Amino acid sequence: MGDRVDVWVEKSIADHPERIAVTDPSRDVTYGELGAAAETVRRMLADAGVRPGELVGMRMPRGWRVYAAVLGIWRHGCGYVPVDPSYPRPRQDFVLADAGARTVVEPGPDEGFTLSTPPAADSPASPAPDGTAYVIHTSGSTGRPKGVVMSHRSLAAFLLGFVSSLGLGADEVWAQSTSPCFDVSLAESWAPLVTGARLLAVPEQALRDPRRLASLLTEAGATVLSQVPTVFRYLLDAAERTGTSFPALRRVLLAGEPVELTVVSRWADLGLSPGATYHNLYGPTEGTVYATWQELTPRTLARRDAPGTPIGSALPHVDVELWADGRPVADGETGEILLAGGIADGYLGRPELTERVFVRDADGRTWYRTGDLAVRDDDGALRCLGRADGQVKVRGMRVELGEIESRLLACPGVASGAVVVVPSPRGEPMLVACFVPRAEADDTLAERLPAELAAFLPTHMVPARFLPLPTLPLTLSGKLDRGELEKTAGARRPRTR
Repeated sequence: MGDRVDVWVEKSIADHPERIAVTDPSRDVTYGELGAAAETVRRMLADAGVRPGELVGMRMPRGWRVYAAVLGIWRHGCGYVPVDPSYPRPRQDFVLADAGARTVVEPGPDEGFTLSTPPAADSPASPAPDGTAYVIHTSGSTGRPKGVVMSHRSLAAFLLGFVSSLGLGADEVWAQSTSPCFDVSLAESWAPLVTGARLLAVPEQALRDPRRLASLLTEAGATVLSQVPTVFRYLLDAAERTGTSFPALRRVLLAGEPVELTVVSRWADLGLSPGATYHNLYGPTEGTVYATWQELTPRTLARRDAPGTPIGSALPHVDVELWADGRPVADGETGEILLAGGIADGYLGRPELTERVFVRDADGRTWYRTGDLAVRDDDGALRCLGRADGQVKVRGMRVELGEIESRLLACPGVASGAVVVVPSPRGEPMLVACFVPRAEADDTLAERLPAELAAFLPTHMVPARFLPLPTLPLTLSGKLDRGELEKTAGARRPRTR
């Protein structure tokens, strides 16, 4: 395969150009057509004077052209920066400016492509390292999304290990359902295309309607389903109500948030996909999509006496250790998950942050500090115990509460505030913004805040509820008492957006 995923895909294109590569609502696209479209993008970039090594924005709606655009950018020797067109425009502009992207690939007429020029950045962006495949921006605690720089080498190493570990081949039909701005999309997109399989691009309408999604998966004969556990629960509910089953499914991959073992057990007990195996996959963006994997066998699903979430053992591209106080912990002790090997090159233009979380050991090897806590079972498998900081997962998307709080505090009329996570009526993680209004603020402040935050934050980061309080609870040392604030937010029934 070498060190580049696009070279592997080129082999798929050359070996079977007439085979269907992508199915989306508009039509089936063969490998040959995908390659031709990618070449169109490459020529456009070359004609526009884009230099190899630059970062190029990629702003495309869901569909087959996403993969052609990325392939074309890679063919030209550039890395891509995904921009979700559904995000607020100021956030889109920030991401492109932060990456220093001077050119953006966008949809053109008649299933074509066009190039656009984003607004100029206020200051020059830091150049990406040689060999950069992509830069994905994740939530940042300071209010600035941070760009995670991933190399072709790490991406290729991940895919090679992932494909071989799960035994994936050319006969699969992959359901691809996540945004290119979410790192799980790298596994869903390129695992099928590097193996000559078929990618099923799930349309937005199906993602919002579990019944439609269930019907689509059945009609398309999907063999691999990758889902966030919350969405998987919705799909189970829809399947039970409609009597739908998925006999073609061979692998169910769950990632992005703690797996719900009872939901997986219910799915298996109902026989919705009798021949399927179930896997829980763990990994931060900085660890190249997934870092560990755990098969959810009947024994694993039945176990209820152990803490946390079973995340298993390392995939081949990374090494995993648990550290506390700067050293590896003994088996049975809690430690922070550290990853080495096929990890990110750091954060674009953020040397201080990179130095803080990408640390070197005594042998000079670089380890990424995930901020996740885990313990190792007697059998060597890991169980994730949660975060050691203020980062949370909402529908599988990584969210820094500090980023939301910085936007909340910037709103006129807000004196102080904090964001907490409480269970929704359906038991899902729900963001609640608790704030103290300024004396001059009127009674409509809580109603205005959702729109003010939505002007920059993507939908999944806008709190579902806004709770005005006379004061925020403090500990005896004068710090914010988050535990007490969570109790208050969970007990009250504030206004919901």
